Amino acid sequence: MAKKRKNDTRLDPFASPVEGSSLDDLLDQAKVGDVITMPAPSDPNRTITLTCHVIKHKDIELKTKVYGQNRREQSLLNERSVADILPAIKNDKRNLHPALCWQKDNIHWVLSGSRRRKACSLAGADYVVLTSNDFNENDAKLLAVSSDQYIAPSLWELGQAYAGTKLKLQEQGKKGSFREIAAIEGVSHTAIADAIKAYEQIPKNVLNLYPTANHVGREAAKKIIEAIQQEPELFQQMLKEVPSQPFMEEQMSDEKRSLMITKYLTTFEDKSHRNESLLESDFVKVQRSLKSGDVTIKIDNRVLTDKRLEQLQKILSNYN
Repeated sequence: MAKKRKNDTRLDPFASPVEGSSLDDLLDQAKVGDVITMPAPSDPNRTITLTCHVIKHKDIELKTKVYGQNRREQSLLNERSVADILPAIKNDKRNLHPALCWQKDNIHWVLSGSRRRKACSLAGADYVVLTSNDFNENDAKLLAVSSDQYIAPSLWELGQAYAGTKLKLQEQGKKGSFREIAAIEGVSHTAIADAIKAYEQIPKNVLNLYPTANHVGREAAKKIIEAIQQEPELFQQMLKEVPSQPFMEEQMSDEKRSLMITKYLTTFEDKSHRNESLLESDFVKVQRSLKSGDVTIKIDNRVLTDKRLEQLQKILSNYN
């Protein structure tokens, strides 16, 4: 296989010889307008005929969509998620290794290459695809899994996919247990359990705080889930505060920033007695305890006249 460059997310998902070459080599040789063939991912005896197209940058959103079998949550892709290929795509003004698409209903459905699609969108680059109407659902599923080999989806994204497998098993009258899912997915039942728990219990807005969703691994996910269960209200308040913390602006590696985000969200010492300000002026302060929810009102004596005190007493007497 030829040496990889940064603008090259090639992989060899089938390792099937095609005209004396691997699938990677075949796709790498494709030029715009070329028509090539490859064995179908789900049946090597069936042939897929593909045509190489260039989709202009302005048409990417209009003419392409990511197929549902793809395990990457597209809303979680960002500039950092594609940082390994983005500079070269910006320089080349296109992706060198074509994405694979299933053409139907006048749309190019991306089966493999959704990160390239995002990078092209961010870079203002054209999107090069090999597209065919010969693919089927089984091909799409296999391509979705095999395309994970370059950079694996995050724990949360895998949990989303495994939850889909669970639902399909239940529709077949089965329990959809972690062990049943593991037998299909080819990973341990504990990995299945951790991924599904992350997907079901960690809100997407938590993931959006991190450089990429991949920075929320199994250990971080366990800490976050425990924090949410232990102090749900305090966790939500701290979640709002993370963007304004100094470590979000300081120069540091993504790994270090991720560790600091997790630590902030999951460390409650010296935070459980903090108060949330509901109202604050020169003379009146209203605060609520993040721990207990109790509300305290402080009124400066200079503005607390007898009439106002009487009015306040009448209001508060209704809470007895």
